Amino acid sequence: MQDKRYIICGNAPTSGIEENPDRDLRLRLWGKDGPDKITLRIEDIHKKMSKDVPDSFQDLLEIATYVYSADQAIPRGADDVDSFGHGWRRNLHFIIPVRNPDFWNGEEIQQALCSTLGFLSDDSYHFEFTKLTEAQAFQGYLDFNDDGRLLGYPEQVVMFSGGLDSLAGAIDEVLNEKHRVVLVTHKSTPKLNKRHRRLEKMIADKAGENAPLHIGVRVNKNKGLNYEYTQRSRSFLYVSIGATIAKMINLKSVRFYENGVISLNLPVCAQVVGGRATRTTHPRVIRGFQEIISLVAGEPFTIENPYIWKTKADVVGVITKAGCQEMIAASTTCTHTWEMTNHHTHCGTCSQCIDRRFAVIAAKADQYDPVDAYKADIFTQSRSKDEDKIMAAAYLERANQVRDQDDITQFIARFSEVSRVFRYLNGNPGSVAQKVYDLYKRHAKEVCEAMDTMVARNITAIRQRTLPGDCLLRTVYESGSVISVPAIPVEQKQPDNYFRKRGGVWAARFNGNAEVLVTGVDKGAEYINFLLARPNKETSVYEIVCGFAIDSCNAVLNSNETDEGFQVTQGVPLGDTGFVADRKAVEQYRETAHELLREIEEARAENNDAEIQRLEDEMTQITAAINEAVGLGGKLRKSNDKRKNIRDAFRNAVNRAIKYLEKYDKPLAVHLKESIKCGNEPVYRTEEEIVWEVRPIVNE
Repeated sequence: MQDKRYIICGNAPTSGIEENPDRDLRLRLWGKDGPDKITLRIEDIHKKMSKDVPDSFQDLLEIATYVYSADQAIPRGADDVDSFGHGWRRNLHFIIPVRNPDFWNGEEIQQALCSTLGFLSDDSYHFEFTKLTEAQAFQGYLDFNDDGRLLGYPEQVVMFSGGLDSLAGAIDEVLNEKHRVVLVTHKSTPKLNKRHRRLEKMIADKAGENAPLHIGVRVNKNKGLNYEYTQRSRSFLYVSIGATIAKMINLKSVRFYENGVISLNLPVCAQVVGGRATRTTHPRVIRGFQEIISLVAGEPFTIENPYIWKTKADVVGVITKAGCQEMIAASTTCTHTWEMTNHHTHCGTCSQCIDRRFAVIAAKADQYDPVDAYKADIFTQSRSKDEDKIMAAAYLERANQVRDQDDITQFIARFSEVSRVFRYLNGNPGSVAQKVYDLYKRHAKEVCEAMDTMVARNITAIRQRTLPGDCLLRTVYESGSVISVPAIPVEQKQPDNYFRKRGGVWAARFNGNAEVLVTGVDKGAEYINFLLARPNKETSVYEIVCGFAIDSCNAVLNSNETDEGFQVTQGVPLGDTGFVADRKAVEQYRETAHELLREIEEARAENNDAEIQRLEDEMTQITAAINEAVGLGGKLRKSNDKRKNIRDAFRNAVNRAIKYLEKYDKPLAVHLKESIKCGNEPVYRTEEEIVWEVRPIVNE
């Protein structure tokens, strides 16, 4: 964790603090323009909706704005979202002037704020509230617009990001349920303005006189306050604005629409496990937001996610069934908005883009989501960054893992983090667990079916190898053996040099010598076969490992669905492609374990035997997860250690196979030892030209 950082807001006093400009941050919501000035604007407010809101809601809005701005202004220790370097977690101490400091310094609201925000952004929060001595009137945050008619009073406030999920939610509310709705949009970047306006018009055209009101929210800052782009706390600002607008129109609820796979934040993709994934609508966050807003309102206030039991493909289905499929192309899902151009509205490689591509294909709606809008097509194009390759491979691998779970007990044992969600969802734990299991099984089935569809569409290009070797389709298709090649008839004259699989056994021949059967070193034989098939071509060892780590999609690799005359031999997975997140996952497991220990002590103090039993069962699952992720001597399996392990494992497997060959064909062993280079980019390179037959023999 980073050292303590003070965020001094407004005209808050700093007695007892020795300010350090290199460490601390000053922010202001009013006063003269300057590098520390923040401008909050709530746009397109209808005057009929405008009225004074309680001081507590004004305080909430300003607190949320300061938290969001500090989140962007204070960088994390790593250079990018996919790296958990030293200092990823920040230690943030806010000093904020408010209208009612006694309320905000109260234990209950402090606990709700620190706990919820800490989980949301994966940081440590501390708040000190002082008495506000000067302030801007609430009306000063509003921009009025009475151009649109206010036909009836709104019945619901819905958060609208312009992504597929919130679009489907708006369609459900406005077109299917005929509700009068206010859609609240956080306008985080001007790049999205035109797309948002287009979606708004498309919805309005469909809705006619029931067109929703649109309220936009902007937070403008000096460029020097935009260091950190992960924006984990954005949803706190988002919900605070939504709740304030709801209060203005006498409503007591706000709705988010986000599919359950994203909301529950389970490790479907190891690259985005834990705090790296969005926790905007995680059930624990929703519960925390609800507690905060209810305390501020002084009465029950609900935060809802009606799509908690839907997959992304289900969400796409809502859009198409309503006859709004043309809106899919106008929606924006990508998290890498800084890469957006007029031509490429999606990067194609972030976790959200990957999820979107699989979902629209699974929902048979990809004709409405042009692939040209993606900067990179994960299915058919090469990706230069290793993390992008691992992201897509791990996403598919986790779907395969979930698909292979036979029952709910097995699922919970494999993904022990799931048990942490149950307490925050409505219903008894048994029924909730079954719903979570069913949700992820459906999602896994959709992902695998989408993959099958794309392989079937591109089978000729895959077979002819006109697609890049590291695109997802070829990685999956060739993952069983790392190479997919035509099988040769057994009666054909045997070549002088071959290294191939015959049935279930590896066979090798060099310079016309006697054949050697290679047994007991299958992994090394697979790797050698791969290198001989690509002479003089260096290949990332991690690409090779990803190929082995992905479990082949059933429909793709079943022999009755493989083109006649072709065979994909079976490989042995080298390791879980989720290795990059091991360290962070273990840290989170341990934090969870500490929290459980505290809760067990509290339950014992209250003599609550049932709660003790439940918590101890949960502790057992977390302990098992820790043991699985911790190496010998209690050392964490760091990502760089795992990468070294992969290189070492690859080299050792090849060396074992060569050592075996020394017993039966020393010239072959010497040749391979001299010609194969391991390391980060293994390669087979020889001065003399040797043609190797590497195609497997089948049906002998």
